Parts: sequence; structure tokens; C-alpha cells
Amino acid sequence: MTWIDLGDPLPRPIPERYDPLEWEVGEICPLPSFLGTLDRPFSEVLDARVSHREFGFVDDHQLGALLWLACRTRGVGASDLGFDLEHRASPSAGAIHPIHIVVKRPGDDRWWLYEPRAHQLVELRQATGKLAGLHELSLQVLKGDEATRILFLAEPAKTLGKYQDGCSLVWRDAGALLAVMALTATAQGLNFCPLGITGEPWASALADQGKLAGVGLALLGSAAGA
Repeated sequence: MTWIDLGDPLPRPIPERYDPLEWEVGEICPLPSFLGTLDRPFSEVLDARVSHREFGFVDDHQLGALLWLACRTRGVGASDLGFDLEHRASPSAGAIHPIHIVVKRPGDDRWWLYEPRAHQLVELRQATGKLAGLHELSLQVLKGDEATRILFLAEPAKTLGKYQDGCSLVWRDAGALLAVMALTATAQGLNFCPLGITGEPWASALADQGKLAGVGLALLGSAAGA
């Protein structure tokens, strides 16, 4: 067995400031907010959670509700890291939230970045070509023609500015977010399936070397026959 030791994360005595990535974006797509309630009891959601491999089309209201409940920013706080700390549904080391959600919807070649403060999608320019190989690989793993593909895209320097040996924290953040989204999808009656691939080497090509890293991919869809 090969085990990669990522070290033991510890807060730096003096944080290293980091200027977050500035994205090259195009069209903006506002998403509907979710202001209702999910009637399914949480114990039932936990029992029902399972990875599905059949996907119907997800509309703006379903996608918007998922991102609103699982991913939106609910509060911000000042920090000395060069960016605000955030409160979201998913736990994150140091309230840093270095994981970005990028989606590709069926019938649309573009990839869209979710902005959790504004609750909107913004088109990532040049992502169509740079992520073409990732799209093809994901189809080989699980076809899902009508599925919405969700890329978990890390900006590691946000976490590494506060923590020495903080790479494992980035991976744990990705796993926590994946779990929250999977449970939220189950509560909505949607199908959700994580894939084993990370998104590399294509995901990191969206920015200068070392600024981004793919840390997971998942498929989302409506329940078969719904």
C-alpha cells in the first residue's frame, strides 16, 4: 500500500496574505432563491442517501435550490488573509472555503462558476476548450447525457496562507462540501453521484500554474422518470 503523508496542518504564526484569483467571465445567469422548506425529515434523508446513475434534466429552480441551500454564503467576516471569511452550510477549515463550484449543463458547451454571495452563475471564458478533455473523460466514467456536471475546483493558496501543511484541509473541505450537496440533493428528490476523477490535469489549466486544482466531480439530475 502507498500512503501519501500530507503532513499535520498547523496555523502559521503569521498568516501569509493572498489575493484571490480574478476570473475572466462572460454572461451572468441569476438563479432563483429557495425561500420555502424541505418537508422530508432529516433522518429519512440520511437513510435515503444513495448514489444514482440515471439522470433527468434539472431546471433552474432545482439547481438554484440546491446551490442556495448547500453552497451560498450566509455571512462574511473580516480577516488578515487578504479576503473575507465566510459562513456557509458546509464546514471549512478556518471558514476559508477554498472550493469553487463549476457546473456544465446538458446541451450547453459552456462551464459556469457559481458565485455564492450573489447566488448566480457566471460564464467562465475559455473554459469550454480547456475543460473539453475533462468532459470527455467524465462521459467515459458515467455518460449521463442529461446530467449537470459539477466540478469541485480548489484555490489552495487561500487555505495555505493560514495553515502550514494545509493540503489535507483542502481535500477535507472538498469532501465536506460533496457530502452536504449529496444530502441536499436527496432532500430535494434529485439524483446525485460523485465520480472518482479529480478533474486534473484540465482543471488547473483554468489559471496560472499552481493557483487551481481539481478536487472532484459529481453528476446531478432529476430522478429517473420524474
